Amino acid sequence: MAEPTANRLPRAVFALGAVSLLTDVASELIVPLLPLLLAQVGGSMVHLGLLQGISEGAVSLLKLASGWLSDRQRRRKPWMIAGYGVSALLRPLFAVVGSPWTMAAVRAGDRVGKGLRSAPRDALLADLVDAGQRGAAYGVQRAMDHAGALLGALLAAALLALGVELRAVFALALIPGLLGVAVLVRFVPERAKESDGASRASDPPGATRRLLPFLLVAAPSAVAASVDLFALMRARELGVADAMLPLLWAALHVVRSALAAPLGRLSDRFGRRRMLALGLLLHALVLVAFADVRHAAWLWPAFLGLGLHAACTEGAERGLVADLTGAHKRGRAFGLYHAVQGVAAFAGPIGLGALWQAHGASTAFHAAAGAAGLALAMLPFVGRRRVG
Repeated sequence: MAEPTANRLPRAVFALGAVSLLTDVASELIVPLLPLLLAQVGGSMVHLGLLQGISEGAVSLLKLASGWLSDRQRRRKPWMIAGYGVSALLRPLFAVVGSPWTMAAVRAGDRVGKGLRSAPRDALLADLVDAGQRGAAYGVQRAMDHAGALLGALLAAALLALGVELRAVFALALIPGLLGVAVLVRFVPERAKESDGASRASDPPGATRRLLPFLLVAAPSAVAASVDLFALMRARELGVADAMLPLLWAALHVVRSALAAPLGRLSDRFGRRRMLALGLLLHALVLVAFADVRHAAWLWPAFLGLGLHAACTEGAERGLVADLTGAHKRGRAFGLYHAVQGVAAFAGPIGLGALWQAHGASTAFHAAAGAAGLALAMLPFVGRRRVG
């Protein structure tokens, strides 16, 4: 593998990005259509919250375990192959579900794969680059991930417009998912950079404990970010046609894909905490807009705002996790980060779904905006020191 220059990331970063791109084509071919399938099988808003939440909460401990074990074994790739493979095989089973509970079961199984792969993948990305390139590397990975989401959403819209039956669209998700696994096996290396991973001396005492204040930011931020399916349902409530939902979803991912890499790179220079503060403030304002909007036309800038928030925060968050922990504890650090996010993303949608059902959409989105504000208030307590 060629060493990166100061301005060039190694090829393995782009290979991992390609895996994410293909995986998200498969995933987002499905996600914007889940509210339609849920309505078809007689689900409620509480079921929608469960469907959103179970996608993360059911596998939170698995994320922690896979990160910890990848540290002990010093092997990231087997966990990633297993994770991407499980999701690729289980995701198309949405084509045969018949109730909200079987939908939830398939969604949980799909996310088992995410639990296996997320922490080892993020740790491997940090292993592959220098400390000053972390924001750029995570930005590239997130940009390609969201490019896949954009392509998946556009493909879903095109297939529906061509008259392809809803469940057949879900079945087609098998193809890009398996292609992503093939790219991972062939083009992503196993070994980390020797300069970054050769010695445990780079891991300061209490490195993982230094992450804890950041987790107090990540938890409410994840609650606020768990509104994706609710945003789509809000669009339906305001009269957006079902065939337009994937296009709204695509608009969100246009912004995420276009801006994740440059904003991730900016976090290397401008500072992770500043980028997070900007993203959290924007998120709170956008969620208030979702709560108060009364005309469907305003949903387009609101969805674009969700995309800009994600572009501001995703690379910066992951870069900060890597900054705060040493190389030999990075897998467990990312496992802890993803586990905390998962628990919050499990409880958040269930609570938001219950609020929506009892008090309406406005109350649910105002509550999500409050969670984003809480995360912003906790941000000053996050440490500044960079490790390794």
